[in-house]
Amino acid sequence: MEPFLTFELEILGAVQGALCAAQRVQFAGQLASVNRVQRLLDWRTIELYSIRWFRVRWPAWVLFSNTDKFEIASGVLNAPTRSASVTIWAVGGHIFSLESTAPLKPFASETEVSFTLSNSGLLSRVDEGGVSAGLHGSSSRR
Repeated sequence: MEPFLTFELEILGAVQGALCAAQRVQFAGQLASVNRVQRLLDWRTIELYSIRWFRVRWPAWVLFSNTDKFEIASGVLNAPTRSASVTIWAVGGHIFSLESTAPLKPFASETEVSFTLSNSGLLSRVDEGGVSAGLHGSSSRR
């Protein structure tokens, strides 16, 4: 069962596409490990978990070297009738949450969504010590 909704996949796909090849593999591993998505109240915060043996446990090979809390990227989620700014956060070496000042729940029923990265420079934080993430190509997907 796919834990992600269409608009969440659009956001996560844009972030993944902006990472260098090695980090794309780690990020893909993180997304494949997510088996619990918690959408809080009006979905301004969406938290991602990898639960194993009743505890949050992420496979070691998928973790970024930077284990601090940091903003991976931010951008704008667009649909024909609405838009919202979204920030993607990492904690403990893995993606942790998608956060927005606007409710994201209305995007669940949208069939045509796109996400454009507006602050992809923060992707360099996935490597400890500020080593460049090697941003790759366009950050906008449709």
